[in-house]
Amino acid sequence: MIAALKFVHLAGISCWAAGLIALALLMLVFGTTNDEDDYVEYRLFTHVTYISFVTPAALIAIVSGTALCFAAGIFEPWLLLKLAFVAGMVLVHTWLGHLIQRSGEERRSKWFTAPFAGLALVPLICAVIGLALVKPQAATLSDLLPAQLLSVREGAAP
Repeated sequence: MIAALKFVHLAGISCWAAGLIALALLMLVFGTTNDEDDYVEYRLFTHVTYISFVTPAALIAIVSGTALCFAAGIFEPWLLLKLAFVAGMVLVHTWLGHLIQRSGEERRSKWFTAPFAGLALVPLICAVIGLALVKPQAATLSDLLPAQLLSVREGAAP
């Protein structure tokens, strides 16, 4: 059961990440067309890809990841950090969806923020994959924090 959940989770994350990067590239390259027929095709392709491929992949990744956490009983500090990076991916996902929706409402020659979404995705995806593969211990994670965050303040209750 856990192996099947891992497979579904890995497939969902892979499709989600690839779809988000592809959408950012599509908006950069094909959003610049001046031909009306090409723009309608671009608009339809990005909308259908976002609605029928990228969003379901995100839902599959998140639901299977949640089920995997409970099935395997994994509740470690690295998982919370991984979830923070996944939340960043969700924010970029929403940002791209907003840009795709706006591309249907207003015609522009370029979507300048779409490449920034792609650039924001690369470190997020690397962090999610890295944390899932390395699974650092809590002591390793606490070494990354400044000493001020780990020390007890004066007058604080013990």
